[in-house]
Amino acid sequence: MRTDEQAMALYKAYPRKVARGAALKAIKKALQTEPFEVLMDAVQEYSRAKEGQERQFIPHPSTWFNQERWDDDREDWWEGRRPEVPAEMAWEKVRAAISRFGRKNPVEARESLDDPVVSAVKAIGWQNLCSMTEFNRDKVFRQFKTRYDKEAINADRNRATLSGGNSERQA
Repeated sequence: MRTDEQAMALYKAYPRKVARGAALKAIKKALQTEPFEVLMDAVQEYSRAKEGQERQFIPHPSTWFNQERWDDDREDWWEGRRPEVPAEMAWEKVRAAISRFGRKNPVEARESLDDPVVSAVKAIGWQNLCSMTEFNRDKVFRQFKTRYDKEAINADRNRATLSGGNSERQA
C-alpha cells in the first residue's frame, strides 16, 4: 500500500472527518516516523474509545496526528466513558444476590455475577455487603460504584479491543 493509500485509510478510520487536506498532510508526516500498522492500531482503538462521544470533544485528525497522540496513554482515551451496564443496575444484581444467597454462600453469589461486579464485590467484601444497613448503604454503594465503573470500563475496553482486532483481521 502506498503512503497516499495508507494516509487515506487512516483518515477514514479516524472518528472525526474534518479538514481533510490538513489531516492527510499530518498523517503522511506521521507515516515518515511510525509504521502504518502502529498508527492504524492506535486510530482503531481511539475510534472505539470515542464511540458515542460528541464530535466537538474529539480533536481534528490533523491535531491528533501532529501532536503524536497515538503515543498517549490509551487508558486516558477510555476515561470518562460509562460502562455498558450502569452501576445502579449492577448494584441491584448485588442486592438480589445478597437476598438469594445470604452471608453464608459468597461463592455461589459470585458465580451468579459478572466479572466487573465480582471485582467490586471482592474489593468491598461480601460480609460487609451483607451487613450493610440503611445508615451506610449510600456509602457502600459509592465504594461499589467507584470500583465497578473502573472494572466495567476496563472490561468494555478489552471486549472492544478483542472484537475490533478480530473483525479487522478477518476483513
